Formats: sequence, structure tokens, C-alpha cells
Amino acid sequence: MNKIKHKKVKGRMKVLKATLYKGHMIYIRMIGKDYFEYLLEYNGEIYSSYIIITPQENKKELSKGEISACADMIYSGAEATLEALLGEDTVDEQTKKYVEVFEKNRKNVEKKEKKNG
Repeated sequence: MNKIKHKKVKGRMKVLKATLYKGHMIYIRMIGKDYFEYLLEYNGEIYSSYIIITPQENKKELSKGEISACADMIYSGAEATLEALLGEDTVDEQTKKYVEVFEKNRKNVEKKEKKNG
């Protein structure tokens, strides 16, 4: 029997992390160059949120370190969401700070989207 090998396909979406947390899958994805999203499975439903982080001025792309930091930030949001769904509050202070930054940026993007259109 021939073994099937997958092809590497270059595209707009990249899975940065896929992990099991408290019995539920969390996926962290980067779409394009600035859109970071989490997908969280809970009781047969998908919860999702995103942030848009643009490169610094005079830069075309985010650095690997910036991408890693964005992935950590959005993952913290997924953890906090799951904790809330489970009725637990075991989120540490660092995660709470990430969530605050995440929510602030999300609200700023929503304001800009409404203003533009």
C-alpha cells in the first residue's frame, strides 16, 4: 500500500498553534499578514475572535517575534473565553493583561471599521 504524502501549500492562512486546553481544542491562525484569530470548540459550538496587528511604520511585515507575541495574545483571549464558559476564574495576571490589550485593540478596530464604513 502506498503512503500518501501531503503537499506543502503556500497560502494566506497559517495555523500557528493547535492545542487541547481543559479538554477543548483551541486553534490559533494567522490570515494574511496582520489578522490573528482563535477558534475554540466548546460543547459542539465554535467560538471565535480576532485581532488585527499591523507592522510598525516603515515595515512591510511583522517580525517572527511580533507574530509570536500576537499568537500568545490571542491565545490568552481564547483561554479567558474558555474559563468564562466553564465558570472558572483561574486566569493569571499576565493573561488578564493580554486580554485587556486584546479587547482594547478589538474595540479600536471596530470603531475604525464603522467610521470607514
